[in-house]
This record gives sequence, structure tokens and C-alpha cells, in this order.
Amino acid sequence: MKKRFCMLPIILLMMSAIISCNTDNNPEIPGDKPRVSYEVKSDMQLPISLFLNSMPEEYAAIKAPMEAVFSMKEIALKQKLGKNDIQLGFRKTTYQYTSSDVNNDPVTLSAAAFWLGYFDNGVWNDLKPDNICLMEHYTITSDAEAPSNTFPLEMFITGNTLTIMPDYLGYGITKNMPHPYLNHDICAINSIDALTAGYDLFNDNGKCGMSQDWKLYLAGASQGASNAIAVHKYMDTHLELASKWNFASSNCSSGPYSPVATIDKYFADGKVAYPVVFPLVMRTMFDSYPDIMDGFTEDMVYSQNYLAVKSEIDNMIAGKKHDTSAINQLFIDKVKQTTDATLADNEIYLTDILSQAMLDKESPICKALYSCLEKNDLTKGWTPIHPMKLHYSSLDQVVPKENSLAILEAFGEEIVTLEHSAIPADHTTTCSLWMVELFSKGF
Repeated sequence: MKKRFCMLPIILLMMSAIISCNTDNNPEIPGDKPRVSYEVKSDMQLPISLFLNSMPEEYAAIKAPMEAVFSMKEIALKQKLGKNDIQLGFRKTTYQYTSSDVNNDPVTLSAAAFWLGYFDNGVWNDLKPDNICLMEHYTITSDAEAPSNTFPLEMFITGNTLTIMPDYLGYGITKNMPHPYLNHDICAINSIDALTAGYDLFNDNGKCGMSQDWKLYLAGASQGASNAIAVHKYMDTHLELASKWNFASSNCSSGPYSPVATIDKYFADGKVAYPVVFPLVMRTMFDSYPDIMDGFTEDMVYSQNYLAVKSEIDNMIAGKKHDTSAINQLFIDKVKQTTDATLADNEIYLTDILSQAMLDKESPICKALYSCLEKNDLTKGWTPIHPMKLHYSSLDQVVPKENSLAILEAFGEEIVTLEHSAIPADHTTTCSLWMVELFSKGF
């Protein structure tokens, strides 16, 4: 859910070694349906320095260490190839592909694919990826943060992989459509279609091929973690597809795997540190499950003081120009009515946001919401086959630990490896530490 992850300099000393390229061809992955059509919209081969310079200002402190690490990688590559005029880079290809919307109607979505390469006397050469990573991005509300529009931090942490990052429905080319937040079924379908199209794109346009024994890994933090586990569910309930994709495992951090457990914890605490979750979730539930929410309106969900600014918040979300920090701050500035010594600056009581009916778990509207959330509870209704490694923190107030504990209880230690954050911390720091671990240890 939370959006700004601060990567730490130590991750930069732990990147995997680059291997050389050859011209092996890749077998086509037919999946469980016909080839997904795609159209390349941009194809950039850029030096690492240009990617680093595009990073937000808050990451300026790590620019020099990153440059040092990539400089060492260039030296190693020069030695391997016996050439001196080598400059390491990333190739970013943005593309549009066909998928389905919440009504199962055809829709064109956007995504980005990243892989490593190098310039040899100014001529670009692709490097053979070891594996494929379907990396699901965390919660965004600004379209500028969509993978097709930027250079996400996650592209740096997956090692030498073909990294596929879907924008999700509601961002990129579909920015004028609502994003189905925590509708795991549609996010899984959209992501698998992005993966299929991205793999075909690499086969058609890459000059290097995949390593012979490549595998597929799923990864993500926060909302991206739950989307990754939703894809994991799809793979493990379509085992022929999992086999064709050489699916190996998932590696995720701090995901709302059980929206029911998340909302239960918010209700139990009576407060929330990430208030934008409510308009995002409510809008999705009304759009995705009109049969369940029939007879209710969004106005019935909220308190009067929230309704006074609801149109402003709705416009910020719909406009896709404001990040989650800005929208959460508006809650604090204009919706938060109650304060006391036990309430943190970024927290807000549910009584300031929700109506009395919504706060009553026995009310018809609250029961309807829970029915919608249960449809997206990834701890129920399936049996995983492939392993999951889930990172979390007991101090996370945005995505409570109950999510990870619920998935362990549901599936057991043979499938689920829970790893508590080495430094118990808030949501953002926990996800950052996961990035450190994935960068340093791999999948």
C-alpha cells in the first residue's frame, strides 16, 4: 500500500554478476490461451547513469555509491569480453497489450520490460537474463509513477533478470479508468497477460535469448506483494501454465494478502495510518461487485466531515496527478477531527472517516463490504504448490502483521517461509529492508 521506499546504500554492494550473451532462441510459451498481442511503444537503451539521474531527489544520497557499483560491473564486463570501450546500461521497452477489464471485456493495457545490456563503442548489446521476474509495483495514485512512465526502483533489485512490470488497469494508457484496487482476480489476469506479452516482446526484439535454465519468480512489496500472490494463486490453480512458465516461487513483503484481516485490524484499533485505503477500496468494491453492493451508495459509507471533502479527494484520485502522500495528508489536514496524545501525526480515527453504519460490523452495508473483501482473501479457496517467502514487520501499521500470519496459518511452513524484518519498523522501512535482502540474497 505505502508508496515511497528508501533504498539503502548497502544494497549496492551486493548485485549479482552479469553473464555474457549468446544468440540462443527461446521456446514460445503458449500459456493457457492464445498468444497475447502487443505493440511496442518505446524502446530505450540508456547508460546506467541516465537511469540513476531520473531517480527522485530523495534518493540523491545513494547516487554516488550506485555509480561506483555499476562502474565495478563495467570493469568486470570489460575483462570478460576483453574490450575497453564498454558502458553498462538498461534497456527499457514499454508496450501495450490486450487483456480484460473488471467486466471481462477486452481492454488495452500498458507495461514495461527491463533487462541489462551494454554499449560497445556506442553499439548496444543485450545481456542474457538468468531468469524472469514478474515484479508487481506498490500502490500509486499518480500516473507519473506507473512503470511505463518512469524507472521504478524495483528494476534495480532483481539481479540479471528480464523484469516485467505491468502498470495495472487504471494507469498508463488506461489512466482515465478507475484502478481496481485489491481486486486480486483482475490484477492477476492483467499481470499474467503482461508477462506473456512481455516475454514474446523479448523473444521478438531481444538479441540475446534467455539462459537455458531460466525460471519465473514473482515479487512485489505492499500492494505489489498481494498482486504477486494473486498471480501465484493463478499459477498454482493452473498447473499446466505454471509448468510452461518454469514457475519457481514468490518473494514478497508486507502485502495485504487478507483484506479481511487488514480491515479487522483497523476496526480493532479504531484508527488507520493510511487513510487513502478507504476511498480506493470502496470505489473498487462498488465497481467490481455491483450485485453485492446493490442498494448501497458511497455516501452511506462515510462520516459527514469526510463527505465535506469527498469530492476533492475523489478528484485527486481520479486525476492521477497526486501521489498517496499528498492524498493522505489531505485526510490529516481536512478530515482528521479527533486528536489525543496516543494518536500519531499520520494516524486518523475511523470515526472521523466512516459512518456509524459502516462502523457497525453487523450492519447490512458493513456485511456487504466484508463479502466483497472475502472474494479477494488470498488465504482461502486454494492450495499452493510452489513456495512463498514473505517478509513482514510486527510494527507495520499500514499492512498489519496479521496478513502474513494468516497466510502462514492457512498454508503451513512447508509452503510459507515467514521472515520478520531484521529491524522491526514501519511499513515503508520494512519494504526497503526487503529490497535490501532481495538484492543481496536473490530469490
